[in-house]
Amino acid sequence: MSKLRDLVPSTHSLFVFEAAARTLSFKRAASELNVTQPSVSHSIKMFEKHCGTGLFVRDNRGVQLTEAGRQLYDEVRVGFRRLEQRLEAISGRGTQYITFAASTSLAAHWLAPQLYDFQAEHPDIRIKVVATDRDIDPDHEVDVTVWVRPRDFERANSWFVCDEIIFPVCSPAYLLSHPAPQGVDDLVHHQLIHSSDAYRKRMDWSEWVELAGGDASEIKPNIVFNDSQLTLQAALAGEGIALGWSLTAQQLVKNRLLVRPLPTEIKTERAFFLLTSDDVSKNKRCKVLVDWFLAQSEELRL
Repeated sequence: MSKLRDLVPSTHSLFVFEAAARTLSFKRAASELNVTQPSVSHSIKMFEKHCGTGLFVRDNRGVQLTEAGRQLYDEVRVGFRRLEQRLEAISGRGTQYITFAASTSLAAHWLAPQLYDFQAEHPDIRIKVVATDRDIDPDHEVDVTVWVRPRDFERANSWFVCDEIIFPVCSPAYLLSHPAPQGVDDLVHHQLIHSSDAYRKRMDWSEWVELAGGDASEIKPNIVFNDSQLTLQAALAGEGIALGWSLTAQQLVKNRLLVRPLPTEIKTERAFFLLTSDDVSKNKRCKVLVDWFLAQSEELRL
């Protein structure tokens, strides 16, 4: 048997103490607990007698916690909060999140700038973004994600977002301090920002230049980042020219944070797809998010 039953007069006395200690008012505690003020005062006196020490100092200005009362309140407050969170979780009444797994570049440069507007429009829907360096299959822990797959990819609960189109990007400041490239072969005279993802195959500069009809033999990667998000960040800082992808660079280019120094682009045989774990017709919150995502990326499909 727990010793707690011997250390407190009743569980009710703990609730009374917590309310009185939090509000520092027997009157407000009584109102909150829907009991009379004398009832609260009596319960606190019995609690203090049981503990063998004073928990409150009473004066004309109201009540204040003693040192013993403060120490006890700190423990009760934390304990109550943990119980509350656990009970909410197991009862399903806690905050329900839709979990969106995304690459760091999609999370940082597409989702983050727009999710606050989504939240303002849909305050009842909470989104948890999980940045990941590899593709995750939607399951009971991940509700929504984005994959790049061959354009003829088909799967239940998936939506075509846009073609994979790859093009050079840099900051406006970079172009102000460097001569703009006049063609693909001019790129070798610029600082090219390279990346190599371990778990996602991405086109590199040599492959892009060759597909664009240029000579890639002089391209020598000196610094290589292991995440495309880092290359975009370096481009935003004016460090050079990076490769941008149609979806992940959409907002950066749209907002003129990055510009395209060349009109040349490579359209691959792959595309971005949005995937969900369940049939969205059975999950209204998830359907709202899917509809919003497709609406925000609509211009990429025109």
